[in-house]
Amino acid sequence: MKKGNKLFRFGLIASAAALMLGACSSDSEKQGGKGADGKETITFINHKTDWTGNGKWDEYIAQFNEKHPDIEVKVETITDYAGQMQIRMNSKDYGDVLMVPTTIKPEDNANFFEPLGDQKELEEKYLLLTDRAYDGVSYGIPIAVNTTGVLVNMKVFNDAGITEFPKTPEEFLAALGKIKELNPDITPLYTNYASNWAMSNWDFVRESAAGDPNFTNELTTDKTPFDDGKPMNTIYKLLYDSVKEGYTEADPTTTDWEQSKQDLADGKVAAMVLGSWAIEQVQALAENPEDIQFAAFPTTHDGKQYTAIGGDYNIGINVNSEHKEAARTFLDWFVDESNYAADTGGISPKVGADLPAALKSMETAGVEFFQATPAPAGKESLFADINNSSEIGLGTTDATKQRIVDAAKGNTKESFDDIMKELNEKWGNAIEEVGQ
Repeated sequence: MKKGNKLFRFGLIASAAALMLGACSSDSEKQGGKGADGKETITFINHKTDWTGNGKWDEYIAQFNEKHPDIEVKVETITDYAGQMQIRMNSKDYGDVLMVPTTIKPEDNANFFEPLGDQKELEEKYLLLTDRAYDGVSYGIPIAVNTTGVLVNMKVFNDAGITEFPKTPEEFLAALGKIKELNPDITPLYTNYASNWAMSNWDFVRESAAGDPNFTNELTTDKTPFDDGKPMNTIYKLLYDSVKEGYTEADPTTTDWEQSKQDLADGKVAAMVLGSWAIEQVQALAENPEDIQFAAFPTTHDGKQYTAIGGDYNIGINVNSEHKEAARTFLDWFVDESNYAADTGGISPKVGADLPAALKSMETAGVEFFQATPAPAGKESLFADINNSSEIGLGTTDATKQRIVDAAKGNTKESFDDIMKELNEKWGNAIEEVGQ
C-alpha cells in the first residue's frame, strides 16, 4: 500500500482428528502423489472453512479440472489458520499450495516458500506484492485485495434514525448508544473476543485511522505511538469506550464467530470491525443482502475519510513440495482465472481491476482509497521485528485487544491509560532493542 499511489483503477474446519490423520499419513500422502488413476495429487490448505460446508471449493476444483484434468486437488480448510499452520510448518507437512501465514517474517519467506518470480516483473500484473516479497523476489500473490473497516447492518442504523454511517469516534459511540437505547436486545458492536483472530482487525485499520499511507513505517521510529491523540490510541479508545458503555456483548468470553455472522445478517448485531472479505459471507446469510454494507473506520481528517487497501492472504507454494509444477499450475489458475476475489467481495489482485459492487457505497460516500507505503529497502522486516520484540502483537494476536476489553468490563483493575503507558514502554524498548 503505497503513499500517494491512490487507486482509481481498482483498476476442516480442521478438526483434531483431521490433523491427527495428517500426522499419521505417509510422506507421499502429505505432499501429494500419483493416484491409481495416474493423476498428480496436490494438497491445497486454506482458511475458508465456510466453503467446505457450502460446496464452493468443490465447484472451484471442478472448474480447475475442466482445464487441468491430470491434477487432483485435495482441499483442507482450517479455522484457526494462522495458529495451526504455525504448528504444521515446524515440519515439511503443510501441503503443496497454501495461504501464507501472516506470522512468517519476510526474511524467512525462502525457508518455507518457493520463489514465484521477480517482484518488479510480477508487479506489472499484480497489486500489493510487498507483503510476501524479500530482496526483490516474490513468494506469494494476494488472493484478493481488501480493506478493513466496519461491516454493518445498515437497516439497524436506519431504524435508529441514523441514515449515514458515523464519520468520527464520537458520532459512532452516539450511534451505538441510540441503537442500544431503542432496542436493548440488539448488540450494537460485536467484538468477537473469543475468536483469537478477529480482533486483530482493530489493528489493520491503523493507516485508515491515521489517514496516512506511511503510518506503519512511522511506527518503527515512534517510541510513544499509544499517546493520547495518536491513531493507535484513538482506535483502542473507541474499543474501550464501546465496551465500557455497554454497547458490546454481555460476556465477551462466549463470543462465537460463525453465529456472529448470522446475528449481523439478522439484525441482532449492528456492527463489527472486519475486513471487506466478510461482506459476502454475511450477505449470503441475510434475508435482504442489501442491508449489509461496509463503511470506513469512523475517523476523519480535514473533513475527509480514508481507507487503506491491502492484500488478503497471499497464496504460495511449499518449498518442500514434490509437485511444484502442478502446484504452480493451480496457483496461477487461482489468481488469474478463478472468481475468488469477486466471490468474496474483494478487489481482484490483477492490475486494472474494477472496484466491486460491495465497496461502491464507500466510493459514493467520498472515501479515499490508498495503498500503504512499502517499507524502505533493507527494512522490510523492521516493523515485524519491533512488533514481535514488543510482544504487543499488532495485527498478529488478539491479546492486547482482549486486555483492553477486560479492563473496560471491569474484569481487571487496569485503566485504559495504564495499558497505553505500558504499551508505549514495550514499543519504545523494542525499537531500542531491534535498532534501525
